[in-house]
Amino acid sequence: MQAVSLDAVIQVGDMMMNTFGEVFEQSTDAVFGIDTAGIIRYTNRKFERLMGYSCKQLCGTWCAEVLCGTDMHGQPFCGPHCPIPKTASDQSSIGDFDLVVKCAKWDQVLVNIGASYIAPQLREQAGQVDVYFSMRQVSTRRLLQRMAMAPLDGSVKAGTRGRGQLTDREKEILGLAVKGMKTSQIASRLFISTQTVRSHFKNIYRKIGVNSRTEAVVFSIQQGLI
Repeated sequence: MQAVSLDAVIQVGDMMMNTFGEVFEQSTDAVFGIDTAGIIRYTNRKFERLMGYSCKQLCGTWCAEVLCGTDMHGQPFCGPHCPIPKTASDQSSIGDFDLVVKCAKWDQVLVNIGASYIAPQLREQAGQVDVYFSMRQVSTRRLLQRMAMAPLDGSVKAGTRGRGQLTDREKEILGLAVKGMKTSQIASRLFISTQTVRSHFKNIYRKIGVNSRTEAVVFSIQQGLI
């Protein structure tokens, strides 16, 4: 990967502030721009605050290394296989998508991302940016509600997983998970150990036929278990 000098980064930043950057600095969304190689060429202040990095740290770096994005199942999304930079030349339509991204100090945040391609004739004005991304945080509750609207997996028919199998304690723990509480928070609320909470979740997964906490929460919302 070709190195980008600090002078070049500053020059690009100045150019951006004179064109598209002036618009994006007023955006309520976190915005960043990349070229066809996936190198970050622009960030607005909202993006810098969200990610916890300065413009000098971000510009000139590979976006996959900055975001380290994964889907809701923990599967890697960012990387050489990302189709978005590669399709910039043909302006293919990309819908918005949810992603868990890594911020400074290894904190993670769930965001909804939209991509906008720059027309070739405007690329110079855009500071060599080919694609702009807008990001906004997604509340856990809102995401789970949206996921709950999706149909159940075809391999498991609705009603085949009994709600009566869950104990009152398991339902209580599931209810706290729906509120977005972490394992340690649930343990503190219920005055039990984190290991006990994990054991309860394992029993919940087995009883309702899921493999993760997210799937358990979505299923509980769909089936009205809590």
